[in-house]
Amino acid sequence: MTDLRTYSFNKTESIIFYICAGAAGLLISYLMYRNILFAPVIIPLIPKLREMAETALADRRRQRYVDEFKDFLFMASTAIGAGRSMKDAIAEAIPSLKRIHGENSILSGELGKAYERMNVGGEHDITVLMDLAFASGVEDVYDFVTIYSICKSTGASLIVALSKAASVIIDKMTIDREIQELVRRKKSEGLVIFIMPVIVILFLNLFAPDYISPLYETLAGRLIMTSVVAGAAGIYSMIQKIVRIEI
Repeated sequence: MTDLRTYSFNKTESIIFYICAGAAGLLISYLMYRNILFAPVIIPLIPKLREMAETALADRRRQRYVDEFKDFLFMASTAIGAGRSMKDAIAEAIPSLKRIHGENSILSGELGKAYERMNVGGEHDITVLMDLAFASGVEDVYDFVTIYSICKSTGASLIVALSKAASVIIDKMTIDREIQELVRRKKSEGLVIFIMPVIVILFLNLFAPDYISPLYETLAGRLIMTSVVAGAAGIYSMIQKIVRIEI
């Protein structure tokens, strides 16, 4: 199973990241100091920037996974309600997920691995589903698998329990999605605050270069510019912490 809790750049993504980081360093260096020799100051920040980028991509991938899992809950509860096993429900859900979310559906690939382990490897469905839940790092997936395993081990009504569990989990996912939409708006507002100093400095460079020239020609001016860069980075980091909400 693919560990969705972390994300690592592949070779192509690493090249793109370092090109973008270098371009950002040159841009910041010229805009803030009018000297590209200051570009290497971004080098100590590259590990942190890479970590932030990988975290953002991991969150995006996990959100796609959650959206796909919501559809899978409908499919699985319907199939099991019709008397099919979990293995059969997974087999039927894979092509449906690909039709809905495309051939690159994350969950369909993970379910394909799970089905192969159960069908070819002969592994117990609960063991495979637990591995799927732990690898996803998504609490709702773990809750669903836990309820399924309890029902199978105790002989409780699997149809009724899974139907109710799916309903509760889907409601929670819907609320979470609404919260994420609100958070996304706040992130956009934070991004505006983050880039505003850069826009102001760019505007002054274009339309009032003499007015802003002391910031580039004096030590005090360079210190002010450095504090602007540090302040913008601090604001962005603070915003990311504030809007990181889990339910």
